[in-house]
Amino acid sequence: MKCRAIGLTLVELMLVLATMAVVTSLAAPSFRNLWVKRSVLLAAETLLGDLRYARSEALKRARPVLVCQSSNAISCTRDGAAWANGWLVFVDSNGSAQVEADNADGPAEAVLRVQLALPALASIVSNVSTGHSITYQASGSAKSAAQTIVFTPAGSVPPDSIRALCISLQGRARVGLAGAVSCT
Repeated sequence: MKCRAIGLTLVELMLVLATMAVVTSLAAPSFRNLWVKRSVLLAAETLLGDLRYARSEALKRARPVLVCQSSNAISCTRDGAAWANGWLVFVDSNGSAQVEADNADGPAEAVLRVQLALPALASIVSNVSTGHSITYQASGSAKSAAQTIVFTPAGSVPPDSIRALCISLQGRARVGLAGAVSCT
Protein backbone atom coordinates (compact mmCIF):
# COMPACT_ATOMS: atom_id res chain seq x y z
CA MET A 1 0.00 0.00 0.00
CA LYS A 2 1.29 3.42 -0.95
CA CYS A 3 1.34 6.21 1.57
CA ARG A 4 0.31 9.58 0.10
CA ALA A 5 1.28 12.80 1.76
CA ILE A 6 -1.58 15.28 2.12
CA GLY A 7 -0.88 19.01 2.22
CA LEU A 8 0.82 21.81 0.34
CA THR A 9 4.33 22.06 -0.89
CA LEU A 10 6.43 25.08 -0.02
CA VAL A 11 6.26 26.32 -3.63
CA GLU A 12 2.45 26.17 -3.65
CA LEU A 13 2.26 28.03 -0.32
CA MET A 14 4.63 30.77 -1.54
CA LEU A 15 2.58 31.18 -4.73
CA VAL A 16 -0.64 31.64 -2.75
CA LEU A 17 1.01 34.18 -0.41
CA ALA A 18 2.44 36.17 -3.33
CA THR A 19 -0.97 36.28 -5.02
CA MET A 20 -2.62 37.47 -1.80
CA ALA A 21 0.00 40.20 -1.39
CA VAL A 22 -0.61 41.52 -4.91
CA VAL A 23 -4.41 41.53 -4.50
CA THR A 24 -4.16 43.25 -1.11
CA SER A 25 -1.83 45.96 -2.40
CA LEU A 26 -4.26 46.70 -5.24
CA ALA A 27 -7.30 46.87 -2.95
CA ALA A 28 -5.81 48.88 -0.05
CA PRO A 29 -6.16 52.40 -1.58
CA SER A 30 -9.83 51.93 -2.39
CA PHE A 31 -10.50 50.64 1.12
CA ARG A 32 -8.87 53.78 2.56
CA ASN A 33 -11.11 56.02 0.44
CA LEU A 34 -14.14 54.01 1.51
CA TRP A 35 -13.13 54.31 5.19
CA VAL A 36 -12.61 58.09 4.89
CA LYS A 37 -15.97 58.62 3.18
CA ARG A 38 -17.72 56.50 5.78
CA SER A 39 -16.09 58.32 8.72
CA VAL A 40 -17.11 61.73 7.30
CA LEU A 41 -20.68 60.52 6.75
CA LEU A 42 -20.75 59.09 10.28
CA ALA A 43 -19.60 62.43 11.75
CA ALA A 44 -22.26 64.34 9.78
CA GLU A 45 -24.96 61.89 10.83
CA THR A 46 -23.84 62.12 14.47
CA LEU A 47 -24.28 65.90 14.50
CA LEU A 48 -27.56 65.51 12.57
CA GLY A 49 -28.83 63.09 15.22
CA ASP A 50 -27.86 65.47 18.02
CA LEU A 51 -29.60 68.39 16.28
CA ARG A 52 -32.78 66.35 15.89
CA TYR A 53 -32.51 65.25 19.52
CA ALA A 54 -32.07 68.87 20.66
CA ARG A 55 -35.14 69.93 18.70
CA SER A 56 -37.28 67.17 20.20
CA GLU A 57 -36.01 67.93 23.72
CA ALA A 58 -36.83 71.63 23.27
CA LEU A 59 -40.39 70.68 22.32
CA LYS A 60 -40.69 68.13 25.12
CA ARG A 61 -39.24 70.33 27.88
CA ALA A 62 -40.77 73.60 26.59
CA ARG A 63 -37.37 75.25 27.09
CA PRO A 64 -34.56 76.32 24.77
CA VAL A 65 -32.00 73.60 24.01
CA LEU A 66 -28.61 74.61 22.64
CA VAL A 67 -26.15 72.65 20.53
CA CYS A 68 -22.74 74.34 20.68
CA GLN A 69 -19.18 73.49 19.71
CA SER A 70 -16.99 72.55 22.66
CA SER A 71 -13.26 71.91 22.92
CA ASN A 72 -13.33 70.64 26.49
CA ALA A 73 -16.71 68.82 26.81
CA ILE A 74 -17.63 71.23 29.64
CA SER A 75 -18.34 74.63 28.09
CA CYS A 76 -19.12 76.18 24.72
CA THR A 77 -16.37 77.50 22.46
CA ARG A 78 -16.79 80.39 20.02
CA ASP A 79 -13.94 79.41 17.68
CA GLY A 80 -15.21 79.03 14.11
CA ALA A 81 -13.48 75.70 13.47
CA ALA A 82 -14.03 74.05 16.85
CA TRP A 83 -16.90 71.77 15.77
CA ALA A 84 -14.22 69.17 14.97
CA ASN A 85 -13.26 69.16 18.67
CA GLY A 86 -16.76 68.11 19.71
CA TRP A 87 -20.03 69.62 20.85
CA LEU A 88 -22.53 69.80 23.70
CA VAL A 89 -26.32 69.55 23.80
CA PHE A 90 -27.83 71.20 26.88
CA VAL A 91 -30.91 72.96 28.22
CA ASP A 92 -30.16 76.70 28.07
CA SER A 93 -32.75 77.97 30.53
CA ASN A 94 -31.38 81.49 30.91
CA GLY A 95 -30.32 82.04 27.28
CA SER A 96 -26.66 82.67 28.13
CA ALA A 97 -25.36 80.14 25.56
CA GLN A 98 -23.14 78.66 28.29
CA VAL A 99 -23.62 75.73 30.65
CA GLU A 100 -24.44 77.22 34.05
CA ALA A 101 -23.85 75.58 37.42
CA ASP A 102 -26.18 75.89 40.40
CA ASN A 103 -26.43 79.52 41.47
CA ALA A 104 -28.79 82.01 43.08
CA ASP A 105 -30.81 82.27 39.86
CA GLY A 106 -31.70 78.59 39.87
CA PRO A 107 -30.51 75.02 39.39
CA ALA A 108 -27.81 73.94 36.99
CA GLU A 109 -28.63 73.59 33.31
CA ALA A 110 -28.84 69.95 32.27
CA VAL A 111 -26.22 68.70 29.82
CA LEU A 112 -28.09 66.19 27.67
CA ARG A 113 -25.31 64.93 25.38
CA VAL A 114 -21.57 65.35 24.95
CA GLN A 115 -19.74 64.50 21.73
CA LEU A 116 -15.95 64.35 21.84
CA ALA A 117 -13.66 64.95 18.86
CA LEU A 118 -14.24 62.62 15.95
CA PRO A 119 -11.27 60.89 14.28
CA ALA A 120 -10.10 61.40 10.69
CA LEU A 121 -11.60 64.87 10.31
CA ALA A 122 -9.54 67.92 9.37
CA SER A 123 -12.36 70.39 10.00
CA ILE A 124 -16.04 70.91 10.62
CA VAL A 125 -16.80 74.52 9.72
CA SER A 126 -19.98 76.58 9.49
CA ASN A 127 -20.53 78.98 6.62
CA VAL A 128 -21.69 81.78 8.95
CA SER A 129 -19.57 83.68 11.46
CA THR A 130 -22.09 83.05 14.24
CA GLY A 131 -22.19 79.33 13.45
CA HIS A 132 -20.72 78.20 16.77
CA SER A 133 -24.11 77.20 18.18
CA ILE A 134 -27.71 76.42 17.25
CA THR A 135 -30.51 77.14 19.72
CA TYR A 136 -33.83 75.35 19.42
CA GLN A 137 -36.72 77.26 20.96
CA ALA A 138 -39.57 75.64 22.87
CA SER A 139 -41.63 75.83 19.66
CA GLY A 140 -39.08 73.69 17.76
CA SER A 141 -37.84 76.54 15.59
CA ALA A 142 -34.19 77.46 15.67
CA LYS A 143 -32.11 80.57 16.18
CA SER A 144 -28.85 80.73 14.23
CA ALA A 145 -30.35 78.49 11.59
CA ALA A 146 -30.02 78.71 7.80
CA GLN A 147 -26.44 77.57 7.78
CA THR A 148 -24.27 74.92 6.21
CA ILE A 149 -21.74 72.97 8.25
CA VAL A 150 -19.07 71.37 6.04
CA PHE A 151 -17.24 68.20 7.13
CA THR A 152 -13.77 67.84 5.59
CA PRO A 153 -11.63 64.72 6.10
CA ALA A 154 -7.95 64.83 6.96
CA GLY A 155 -5.28 64.12 4.36
CA SER A 156 -5.57 63.92 0.60
CA VAL A 157 -8.92 62.42 -0.29
CA PRO A 158 -11.26 62.49 -3.27
CA PRO A 159 -13.56 65.54 -3.45
CA ASP A 160 -16.71 63.43 -3.08
CA SER A 161 -15.76 62.57 0.51
CA ILE A 162 -16.68 66.07 1.76
CA ARG A 163 -20.17 66.32 3.30
CA ALA A 164 -22.39 69.28 4.15
CA LEU A 165 -24.98 69.38 6.92
CA CYS A 166 -27.78 71.73 5.87
CA ILE A 167 -29.89 73.51 8.49
CA SER A 168 -33.01 75.31 7.24
CA LEU A 169 -34.55 78.52 8.56
CA GLN A 170 -37.00 76.44 10.59
CA GLY A 171 -34.18 74.41 12.15
CA ARG A 172 -34.66 71.21 10.18
CA ALA A 173 -31.36 69.53 9.42
CA ARG A 174 -30.29 67.11 6.70
CA VAL A 175 -27.04 65.72 5.31
CA GLY A 176 -26.30 66.86 1.76
CA LEU A 177 -25.03 64.78 -1.13
CA ALA A 178 -21.47 63.46 -1.22
CA GLY A 179 -19.05 66.13 -2.36
CA ALA A 180 -21.48 69.02 -1.83
CA VAL A 181 -20.15 72.04 0.07
CA SER A 182 -23.40 74.03 -0.05
CA CYS A 183 -27.09 73.35 0.43
CA THR A 184 -28.44 74.56 -2.89
